[in-house]
Amino acid sequence: MVAVNIVSSLILITGLLFYKFIFPKRKINLFLLLILISILPIISIFRNGDYESGDFNIHIYRMMTFYDSLKEGIFMPSWAGELNATYGNPLFIFNYSFSYYAISLLHFIGFSFISSMKIFLGSNLFFSGIFMYFWIKKLTGNNLAAFTSGVFYVFNPYHLIDVHFRATPGESSIFTLAPLALFFVTKYFKEKRFNYLILISLITILMSLGHPLQAIAILGIIISYVIFIGLLNKDRISLFKIIGSLFVGCIASLHLWLPFILYAPFTFYTPSNSNNIYFPPFNFLFFSLWRYGFLFQGPQGELALMIGYSQTFIALGSIILLIKGKITKKILPYYLFWLIMLIILLLLMHPSSQIFWNYFLILERMFIPFGRLLLPVALITSAIAAYFSIVFSTSRFKKLCMCILLIITILSTILNWGHRRVIPAINDDVLRKNVWKSTLTEGMTAYFLNTKWADVNNFWFSELPKQPLEIIEGKGDVKNIERTSTKHFYVINAQTPITIKENTLYFPGWTLRSNNKQVYIYPGGRGIINARLPQGLHYLELIYEDLSIYKTSKILSAGIFLGLLAILLIDVIINKLKKGKLAILQ
Repeated sequence: MVAVNIVSSLILITGLLFYKFIFPKRKINLFLLLILISILPIISIFRNGDYESGDFNIHIYRMMTFYDSLKEGIFMPSWAGELNATYGNPLFIFNYSFSYYAISLLHFIGFSFISSMKIFLGSNLFFSGIFMYFWIKKLTGNNLAAFTSGVFYVFNPYHLIDVHFRATPGESSIFTLAPLALFFVTKYFKEKRFNYLILISLITILMSLGHPLQAIAILGIIISYVIFIGLLNKDRISLFKIIGSLFVGCIASLHLWLPFILYAPFTFYTPSNSNNIYFPPFNFLFFSLWRYGFLFQGPQGELALMIGYSQTFIALGSIILLIKGKITKKILPYYLFWLIMLIILLLLMHPSSQIFWNYFLILERMFIPFGRLLLPVALITSAIAAYFSIVFSTSRFKKLCMCILLIITILSTILNWGHRRVIPAINDDVLRKNVWKSTLTEGMTAYFLNTKWADVNNFWFSELPKQPLEIIEGKGDVKNIERTSTKHFYVINAQTPITIKENTLYFPGWTLRSNNKQVYIYPGGRGIINARLPQGLHYLELIYEDLSIYKTSKILSAGIFLGLLAILLIDVIINKLKKGKLAILQ
């Protein structure tokens, strides 16, 4: 793959040189150049086969189950019935879903799950740079600044790690949505159009659906940015309107946050203490240990969670320019804002910040500050790079130096433009056969997907149940009638009073009815649904439904999202009608 990357890079460079030779007086369109450059690190998605490591397969297993729920008519799935050896778990209550909907749509169109996943990851890497370009162009009005920020964003080490090595669709979607949100925030400050407020709310919802934890960090940056721009421009009205728009998006994402509180009494509890967070040596943020520092993944799948060489250079260079007073008053406030944001995040990734993280016990286990905070760092360093290019392009020599820096930024990551190995023999059919046992590979990292009745020494189920429903006490005959992810039907002829074990993980929302009368269920060994039935003939219905509060939050979220789409559509139609009337009058 490295050879392919080198050849494709040489072809692009040759094409640019040929263009300048044919049209020496024409300037190269930087936006078009960014598009061409952004294709380089996604060429690898066209390789046939399955990724060897990372979270690629884990997410495909989950997506297969998610897609099956959609086919059953469950448009906001909660229960993952095929996982955990078909005992199921409440994965979709707690997991992000934007990428799952997008990949399910691609699969519905006709792509395999493997291809759909690659397309999603590749397209996010591609469009993230374009949206970064749009935002910085709108913010600065400078093409070179926009181009520079786009290059720094696409070729950020953590960005490439997320797409090619970790293969995380959730964080990849945030890389794309974050600059898009900032673009519409900036557009509203400049143009004051109502539909931008609606778009800000919609993107806030999508970010929460994309990755709730990363959405927290990005929303913190966006809110800080809104306050900064509003106060800088003395535009408090726009400030409050945008904050209100973000708040609407957060309210519409309520069903993503509520479960962590609502279901806390039932999920598996792992005590959190100050020793749970692993902080590697702080200097690991600045270099990689493999292939002279140019490979971001080790031989055992270790990841170089680093800021980036060029990113570190422009951050230090910006501080030097600031100290020497080389930054003009026009962009000085922006420079200071982004540098302060970067310093805050770096402090949060320093081991000394453990004192701070101890006050946030929920985020402590889930946020992994040394790793996930590198996503907002990538956003911030790309913004800093934009202003650095403005300051450092006042002469031909400085522009040449900036050009060399951009080339270094791109080519220094060339070893990471694709997964190191793919396996062509693995296709969707092979993965489908392993869905039931896929949960075993997750260990206890997803501890909140199990219940408090789990066996800590045997956390996930490793074998398929012999029967969906078993009689563990008494005598009787069982006939399976129908089984979907959330509906299990049986007929039981109990010759004596019996105790049954229905091989589904007990969780609030499951209800059992016998001959239309509710039957008490309780968690048995390892948290499996148990119930007692009297002698006689029983028509059993075990059905999962979300708890009323959670179900209401889902309806509220879906209603707000659809309502915002409707308002946006109406606003677009009204504006077009107004333009049509003006054209007729003229």
